[in-house]
Amino acid sequence: MTIDRGAPAHGHRGGTAVDHTDGTGAQWGTEAELGLRLDLTYAAFCETHQPAWHALALTRIGSPADAVLVVEAVKADLAHCWPQVLRFEEPAAYAWRLATRHVADWVAAEEPVEVEAVTFAAVIGAFKRVADGLLHSEADEVRLYAAILELPDRQRDVVILRYLLGLHAKVIAAYLGRPVATVHSNLRHARERLARRLGVRELPDRGGEL
Repeated sequence: MTIDRGAPAHGHRGGTAVDHTDGTGAQWGTEAELGLRLDLTYAAFCETHQPAWHALALTRIGSPADAVLVVEAVKADLAHCWPQVLRFEEPAAYAWRLATRHVADWVAAEEPVEVEAVTFAAVIGAFKRVADGLLHSEADEVRLYAAILELPDRQRDVVILRYLLGLHAKVIAAYLGRPVATVHSNLRHARERLARRLGVRELPDRGGEL
C-alpha cells in the first residue's frame, strides 16, 4: 500500500509494513479483554513513540503537513498488525524501521526535498545546542542541514533522536535495535562528518549526558 498524499492526516491508507514473523503470545483472557488491552496498549505506544517518528519525518521530508501524513501511515500499519508487533523483543525498533521505510518511500517520490522555513528553523534551532558558536551565518545553517540529510541512515537516525529529541543512548538503542556501544560509535562518526562539512575540527556533544 502507499500513502494517500491528498488525504486528510487521519484518512490515508498507510504504507508497506516491514516484514515480521509470528511468535507465541501470552494468554490474555477473553476475546473482549484481549481487544480492549490491545487497543489501550496501541494507543499508549503511539503516544510515547510518535514524537520520534515525527522528528524523523519532519527532518527528512521538510513539510510539517507531510510529516503528519507519514506518521499517520506508520500508526495505520502498526494497528493492522499490532498483536504481532507485541511479540517482538523490541516493538519500538520495529516501529522505527516502519517509519524509516515510509519516509524513504516519500523522499524517493518527492526528490528534491523542499524544506519549509518552519521546519528549517525547528531543526537548526535544536542543533544549535550542539554547534554552539559554530554557525555564523545562514549559509552555515544551510550547510549543516544539508550535511544532516546526507549522513548515512544509521548515523542520521541517531543524530535526529539525540539532538532533536534529546534521548539518551539506551533509549536510542531500543528504538534502533542496536547495542548502546554502536549508538555511541554512530554518533561519534556523525559528529566527525558534520564537523568536516562545517570546516571545523570538532563538533562537541553538548546535548547532555548520554
